[in-house]
Amino acid sequence: LQDIIFICLCTLIHYNYRHRQMSTLPYPPGLPRWPIVGNAFSFPLTHMHIFFKNLGDRLGTNIMYMEALGRQFIILNDIRMAKDLLEKRSGLYSSRPELPMLTEVIGAKYIFGAMPYGNEWRSHRRIFQQYFSPKNHHRVEERATEFVRKNLLPSLFQTPQDVHGHVRSCMGGFSTSLTYGLPTHRHRDPLVLFAEDVFTKIASTGMYLVNIIPQLKYVPEWVPGANFKTVAREIRDDAYRLMEEPYQATQKSMDEGTLSDCFVLESLERNRSRPNFELQAKRTKQAAMQIYGAASETTAAATMTFILAMLTCPDVQRKAQQELDSVVGFDRLPDFSDKPNLPYLSAIIKEVLRQISSSWNPITPIGVPHLTTDEDVYEGYYIPKGCIVLANSYAMLHDETIFPSPTEFKPERFLKGGAISDDVPDPESVATFGFGRRICPGSAVALSMIYVAAASILTIFDISPALDEKGDPVKVVPEFIATSVVSDPLPFQCRFTPRQGKNVEGLLKEYLNLEVV
Repeated sequence: LQDIIFICLCTLIHYNYRHRQMSTLPYPPGLPRWPIVGNAFSFPLTHMHIFFKNLGDRLGTNIMYMEALGRQFIILNDIRMAKDLLEKRSGLYSSRPELPMLTEVIGAKYIFGAMPYGNEWRSHRRIFQQYFSPKNHHRVEERATEFVRKNLLPSLFQTPQDVHGHVRSCMGGFSTSLTYGLPTHRHRDPLVLFAEDVFTKIASTGMYLVNIIPQLKYVPEWVPGANFKTVAREIRDDAYRLMEEPYQATQKSMDEGTLSDCFVLESLERNRSRPNFELQAKRTKQAAMQIYGAASETTAAATMTFILAMLTCPDVQRKAQQELDSVVGFDRLPDFSDKPNLPYLSAIIKEVLRQISSSWNPITPIGVPHLTTDEDVYEGYYIPKGCIVLANSYAMLHDETIFPSPTEFKPERFLKGGAISDDVPDPESVATFGFGRRICPGSAVALSMIYVAAASILTIFDISPALDEKGDPVKVVPEFIATSVVSDPLPFQCRFTPRQGKNVEGLLKEYLNLEVV
C-alpha cells in the first residue's frame, strides 16, 4: 500500500510541475480580449473561415488563440500545423466539444460526428469501417454508377431546368439504397425529402443559447423564452421517425427475402451470432441514419459545385470532354475502369474540392471542431485542456505558397507530365474531409459518386448558361450557403444540351421511363 501511495504521490507531483511549467508559456497570437466576454464581439456571425484567414494574414501567423464566453479556441490556418496536431497527436485532439442542445435537450447522443472520443465512438466507427472498407468498395462504385445512369442522367435529359432538384434526388436515392437497400422514386421521393428536412433541423442545433449556458436545459418548456425546448422535441420526434421507418422497412424486406445488398443487411448479418447482437443492432440503426445524411449532403454539394465550375469555366469543360471522348468514345457511358486514364478530369474534381473562386467556399470551410483532452505545447505556445480547435480548411486550400494564384480555377495545378502530381497536397485526402481519427469515414463513397457523376455528365451534355427572354446568356455569380457543415451552391440556372455526335437518347433509352430506382 505504501508503494502505491508513493507512486501516486510522485505522479501527482510530476503532473503539477509539468502543468505549472506548461501554463507559464504564452498562448498563440490573437486579438486583445475583454474581461469575461473575451473575444465574443470579434467572432463573425458569417464567413468565419474568411475572417480567420484574413486575421492570420494580418497577425502574421497560422495559429491563433481566442476566447469567447468562457470557451477557448485554437484556429489553425496551415496544413502542416493541422497534421502535426490533429494527426500526429491525435490522441489529444480527437474529441468533440459538447453541444447540449443536440446531446442533452434533444437526446441525440448517438450522432457519431458529435461523440466525444472514447469507446462508444470507436464502436460506431468500427461499424462504419467494416462496410466501407476497400474490399467492399466495388459495391459502392456499382451502386453509384447505377444511380447516375438510372436517375440523374435521364432527369437532366428530360427536365434540365431543375438541376438542383435532380442532383439532390439522385444523391438522396443513392444514399438510401446504399444504406437501407430500399427503392426510391426518381423525383421527389418522400423519404429523401423528409431526410433533407430533418438534417437541416439537426444542423441548426448549434445556434441555440443552451450550448453556451448549459444550465438552460433544466428550464421547463412552458417557461417564456424556452421555445428551444419545443424545437428540440420536434427534432427528437422527427429524428426518431427517420431512424425507425427506413430501418423497419429494411427488416421487412429482409424477412421477405427481397432486400438488395446494403449497409444495414451486412451489418446485422455480421453481428447476428454475437452475444451482444441487440446492442450492435441498435448501433447499426443509429449509424444508418447518419450514413444517409452525410453521404447525401456532401455528394450533392460537390456535384452541384462541379456543374457550377463547368458552367463558369467553359474552356476547362471542353478540355475534359476531349479527354473523355478519347478514352470513352461515343458509343457508351463511362465507368470506373476509365478513371486511371482520365487525369484531367481527376484534376478538375480535386480543384472543385478546393473551390477556388474568391467568392467560393470549400465543401467544409471551417471543419467540424476538435477538442483537446489534455494540455499541450506546440511551437512554444501553450494549448489548454478543453480547448476547441478549428481547422480552417478554407485558409489551407487558399495558401498561396502551396496553391499559386488561389483565386483562379486551374486543374493543371494538380498535374505534372500529364499525370496527377505528388508534389501538391490532394484535397481528396487533405482538409476537405477532416483530419486525423475524426476524418470522414465515408469520403471514398462521396468521391466515387462525384467521379461517376462528373464523367457521365460531361460525356453526353454541354453545360452552358441559361438564356433570358431576349436570348442573351444569364450571368451566373457563384454564391454559397452553409446548409450544415457543408457549403452548398445556391440554385442557379443553366442548360444541359445533348452533345453533337452523341446518341444521348440511345444511351439513355433503357432508363428514361424508370420512375423507381
